[in-house]
Parts: sequence; structure tokens; C-alpha cells
Amino acid sequence: MSNRREPNHQLEALLAEARFSRKGLARRVSELAATQGLSVLCDHTSVARWLSGSVPRDPTPTLLAQVFSHHIGRTVTPRDLGMEMASEDQTIGLRYPRTLGCAVETVTRLWRYDVERRGFLTDSVFAAGAVSVASRDWLIGSPREDLSQHSRSTRVTMADVREVRALGDEFERLSHEFGSQRIRRHMVNYLRYDVGPLLKKSRTDTVGRALLQTAAEFTASAGYMAIDCNQLNLAERYYIQALALASAADSRHYGAQVMATHMGHLALYAEHPAEAVQLAEAARAGGRQNGEPLGIAVSWVVEARGHARMGDARACGRALSEAERHFGRSGPAHDSPPYLRYFKEAYLADAFAHCFRDLNQPKKASEYAMAALRDLPATHIRRRAINTGILAHANLSKDEPEEAARHGLEAVRLTRQLHSPRAFRRIARLRKRFDPYRQAPGVAAFLEQADGLVADAAV
Repeated sequence: MSNRREPNHQLEALLAEARFSRKGLARRVSELAATQGLSVLCDHTSVARWLSGSVPRDPTPTLLAQVFSHHIGRTVTPRDLGMEMASEDQTIGLRYPRTLGCAVETVTRLWRYDVERRGFLTDSVFAAGAVSVASRDWLIGSPREDLSQHSRSTRVTMADVREVRALGDEFERLSHEFGSQRIRRHMVNYLRYDVGPLLKKSRTDTVGRALLQTAAEFTASAGYMAIDCNQLNLAERYYIQALALASAADSRHYGAQVMATHMGHLALYAEHPAEAVQLAEAARAGGRQNGEPLGIAVSWVVEARGHARMGDARACGRALSEAERHFGRSGPAHDSPPYLRYFKEAYLADAFAHCFRDLNQPKKASEYAMAALRDLPATHIRRRAINTGILAHANLSKDEPEEAARHGLEAVRLTRQLHSPRAFRRIARLRKRFDPYRQAPGVAAFLEQADGLVADAAV
């Protein structure tokens, strides 16, 4: 812990604005650290030291910034707290850029820092509140600028945009089949070295809109791949910048999808279900009238999962009914925008399975997980592993350990084909649920295979 010579007036002002007592602030920091698996102990005397000028070690300044951001409703950084730990670059991507020029500059720097493997991108913790602030800025955003650019550089054409989409689609396909740990760096390299220069070249307004929309979609894809690698803070940065690019492209419908599908699921992964519900609601409000029925269905799915995570079966049921209704109104998948074509019957069933698992309704969870598995393509290994794990979870909830072990072994087999830290983590969590059933038939074989997979993943 380093020492400061002057009292920390910035922290004192924020403490007053948030109306926190010293004890209350310490409690919130400790609780937030616990939800993120961090060991950070502090009390009112710790806060007194910070006010007198001491700067705590990382990640405490980041946790403090998250607490104030969430409570006050605007992004607060360690610098705002008088606890700047490094350069301003450490907050890259966490602020929502309001102009096209700022959006392009921010996202290209983020891609570059990611390619360079800057440590702060992966070492920092999830900044609760940054997504909420970005979504608010998107909701009140001003109309788009002229997207044409005129210079002596080579003109970007629609052929260039189609090439970006084709390669981005291929990266996504590979991620579904093999996991993201190896694929993600290739995606980010492509964004950094091929897409980045296109964003700064001459183009017409029409091409500019298509280019920014496509860049937004694959920036969000890179964020999803970061989640698959358990890098939630990095995913958050990518999603905020994808939202800004969607706004620059004047694509309110896609911006709504970034908020609901990507940011909403991120909130679920980070154990903030209430925020997931709010993001889904905001996405529907901000997507403008007459939105895509399939996109609206996705937002209801995210809301349902948030309610289920909070144990509210009634609200979850209402949201699932709305999701099903809007899904039924959607046309053939090929008539939907590219970013929605993945959401077919299998993914709707997958969402129902997750909800009923979280509501501890194992019979329904099993039914929908099996329906998802019937319709999922054989190449969607990661999603098949997830739904097979739900089946095992449901069997345990029904006190069927032998059947659970059978599904558990299949989930392990599928996960072994992946390079996906998130998938490994799911197996580790599932494995813990089997501890009370060690003596049941078949369970020992599952435990052995699961322990081996988790041990191999840790190497």
C-alpha cells in the first residue's frame, strides 16, 4: 500500500454524493469482491485510511469505482477516486463514445491493445455499472452523422464489406464448434489489421453504414468469445464499443440486440440478473417501434432468464410467453437480419431449459434441454455440451444420480473437444453437485473423467 501526503478529497466528495457511511462503503466493496471470487477484506478503518490519502492495492480501486458507478449512475474510474493506478489507457472501451470519430478511434485502440495482450485488459475485474451507463447514453443518443468519408485513400466498396462478413461468419462458426480460446486471437487480429484500416478509408454513406454495422457485429462476436474465455471485463469493453458502432451506423435494431443479447447475457454471467432484466427492457424501448419480432423475442428470453435467476417464477413465465409469442410472429430465418439467424427453435428451447433449471423445475428443464439437443446442429459442440450438462443437473434434482452420471459423461466427452474455459468451468460446477452421490452406480466414472478434464484444463 502506497502513501499519499494529502487527504483524498475526491473520494470524500463521492462518499457524500452516494450518501454512504464509511462502514456502508466497506461492506459494499467486500460484498462485490465476494461475488467476483476475490478476497478483499476492508472495514470502516480501511475507508478512513483511504480518505487520509492511502491508495489500496489493486483490485480495490477498481471495486470502489464499480460500487460508486452502480450507485450513482455514471461511470467512475480509479482516477476519479484519486486512486489512479496507471494511465488512462486502462479505461479504454469502458466509456461510450458519442461521435463517429471517437468511436472509431476507441475501438481500433481496443483491438490494438488486445492484440498486444496488454495485461490490464485481462487482469481487471468486471466493472459493474459501465454497461448500464453506456446503455443510457445509447438510449438518449443523437441522430447519426454523415457516414461518407472523402480522401485520397482507396475507396471501400460493398465487396470489402461482404468479405468482412464472410470471414467474421467463419470465425463464429469455428467458435461454436471448437470453443473460443484459440479462435478469439485470430478474430481480434483480423479486426485489428484488416477491419481497422477500412474504417478510416474513403467511402460513400451507404457503404459506411454497412461497414460500421458489420464491424459492430463482429466486435460483439469478439466480446462473446472473451466471455467464453472467462474474461468478462474484456467482453464488457467490446460490447460497449459494439453498441457505439451500431449507433454510428444508425442501426437501432442492432443496438437493441447488443443491449439485450450481449450485454444482458453478460450481466447474467456476472451474477447481475436484475441488470439483465433492465437491459432487456431498455432494448425494447430503444429499438424503436415495429422492431424485428425475432429480436423482440430474444429480449424477452434474456428478461425471462434474469427473473428465473432471481427466483421469480411468475415474471419468468410471463416473459417466456412473450418470447414464444414474438418468436411465432417471425418469418423464415433467412428473412431475418444476419445477427438474428442463429435464434431458431433450438435456441428458444435452450433458453426455456436454463430458466427451468434456475427455477428448480427439473422435469421441464429436462424436456426443453432434450428438445434443444434434437434441433441443434451437430457442429454446435459448445451448445450441445451446455444442454447435456443441464440434463445431468436436472437428473440430480430428481434424485436420479445414475442417469445424471450418464449425461455428465457425455457432457465431459463433448467438452473435451472444445477450447473453452467457460465450458470447463461448467463441468467443474456440475462435478461439485455430484459429491453427495459418490457411492451411486456410475458416479465414480463421471467423477474420474470430470476431475481429469478440470485438471487438464488447469495445466
